[in-house]
Amino acid sequence: MSRWRAGLLVVAAILAWGSALAAQNPLPTPARPDTAVRGPGAERDTTGAAAKRPGGRDTIPLPDSLSPDSFRPQLPPLGAPPGPVPQAGRLVFGHDALWFSGALNLGELLQRVPGVFLVRAGWFGRPEVVQYAGQGASSIEVVWDGYALDPLGEDSTGLDLSRINLGMVQRVEVEVLPSAVRVYLYSDEQIVRKPRTETSFSTGDASTNTYRIRYLNRWKNGTGVGLGVSFLGSSGVVNSQGRSSDLTLWAKGSWIPSQRYGVQYQVISLSLDRDSVRLNSDSPLLLTALPRRRVHRTDLFLRGFLASRSDGMGLRLDALVGSSSYSDTTPVLAREETQGSAILGYRAERWSSELTTRVRDGSTPLEVQLRAAASPSAFLTVSGYAISRSHLGGRHSTDAAVQAELRPMTAIALHGAVRARNVVGAPSVPTDTAQKVQDVSAGISLTTRKLDLDVTLARHGGYAPPVYGSFGPIVPAYPSFAVRTATVSFSVRPRAYLTFSGWYREPLVKGTAEKLTSAYEPPHHSRIWATFRSRILPILRRGAFDFTAEASMEGWGRGALGADGSGAPILLKGATILDYRIELRLLNAALYWTIRNARGERYSVLPGLSMPVGGQSYGVRWEFTN
Repeated sequence: MSRWRAGLLVVAAILAWGSALAAQNPLPTPARPDTAVRGPGAERDTTGAAAKRPGGRDTIPLPDSLSPDSFRPQLPPLGAPPGPVPQAGRLVFGHDALWFSGALNLGELLQRVPGVFLVRAGWFGRPEVVQYAGQGASSIEVVWDGYALDPLGEDSTGLDLSRINLGMVQRVEVEVLPSAVRVYLYSDEQIVRKPRTETSFSTGDASTNTYRIRYLNRWKNGTGVGLGVSFLGSSGVVNSQGRSSDLTLWAKGSWIPSQRYGVQYQVISLSLDRDSVRLNSDSPLLLTALPRRRVHRTDLFLRGFLASRSDGMGLRLDALVGSSSYSDTTPVLAREETQGSAILGYRAERWSSELTTRVRDGSTPLEVQLRAAASPSAFLTVSGYAISRSHLGGRHSTDAAVQAELRPMTAIALHGAVRARNVVGAPSVPTDTAQKVQDVSAGISLTTRKLDLDVTLARHGGYAPPVYGSFGPIVPAYPSFAVRTATVSFSVRPRAYLTFSGWYREPLVKGTAEKLTSAYEPPHHSRIWATFRSRILPILRRGAFDFTAEASMEGWGRGALGADGSGAPILLKGATILDYRIELRLLNAALYWTIRNARGERYSVLPGLSMPVGGQSYGVRWEFTN
């Protein structure tokens, strides 16, 4: 009962503090964008229709920071597929969606992608990876402002997403394929000639503390700067004792005098220190504890661009050069990789194309990618890509996919995707060879003012995926056979302030034994959110007071999380987890409180590592213009 009493006291303090601060009447914040069509918490792309509405001119004088003369050009986004793209294969999380998602890192945010299974090694500060369609470490690819974040060191086959902090990001785009999730991160940038600062901190159970400070500014000549520090530390909960600390440093400098040319330089530095954690399992394991890790990774890159037009159309050339370095407690894992890329693209009103050539001095020396998209009419959108990669040892990979969306009616869309691969899953492993795989999906979507619904059927081809290095000794293999799945995602808005959203995924196979063949594809896997969000106290200026209360539930049935050394499946027991979150936003300040696994479910997603029960955290975040 003490946890609930503490939670109620936090809520009462939030409301009291909010009522007092609201009366101070500081500067207004931008209006909230529309909510998602697909993927809970994602945003619908807006067209600025409200600004074109007759009589919609605002009579309130604009502050200097919002004057048209104060706005500076931005670097064009790089990385995501050039538009137009089918809506069913793309999720967008803008600044507002990231703010209210409650996600501390990229792994938590990707739980909103239908079918994604987040695998955690216990409490915050421990490794986190995602599993999608039984693809193991091939489930995800991450790009930061056009620069590919390649796996290095301990996880030379896949990324530990707990190390990717969202505090320096203003936008996340997710490309969803039948058997992969590609994530494009866009760092924050100030677009007006005024400095902007953000400070935030939180605390919680097990001495779990987070701190973040950011400063951004732009000047009249087009130069800009962004600086950020983010820290997460924890002593570990009772069932996963072990101290951990993550420190991220971010620096960004730019010179963008025009929408037609500019340069930018970024540095992202991560220092991580994790104590060893004991494994408690009834079955024999290759390890008795996760070893201690002291990791340092630095990614730095320089980007320049030239464009033929200032409106984003026409021809554009981007060039990037950078390097990534990794060091660990194990010296043999130290590694440094340099990469350079050139991207030539053209965008017209109804079609676009993009050719990318990327060279590395690592296990994949050459990569060539061609993307194209077209919307010949309002009813049809088609996009696709083809990738060719050359690996060390004379190995070669090819990957191609096509997505299409047909919209016979405004509210109804038919969509499908085909992906064919002949890929080396782990290029850093010299003995790994190419595998041929075909994946297909098809579905139907319904979009109305109060309801978004999508039903998708998919067939994932048989593929022996690479394992994540962090968990390789615990789960030696991820066997995956050809399997069919049905996925339903929805968002229901009965009132402007109330939303029910989520997704449900089910393997379409018969027999218990067959259901245990694909790793982290358990039956009845679902995640559902009930969100109350309302700008109350209408006597205040619009957007001054924003209150959010959210309950979420994730559950799954009995499945498999991998295979042991003999090839026998390692069972994944069914579980149901409830999380709660309350957030109060007053202008650009916010207080929040979260509790995870509130019903005290005893479960594990990795052998020997029990998940925490009833973990709480609460904090404050403040973003302001100096």
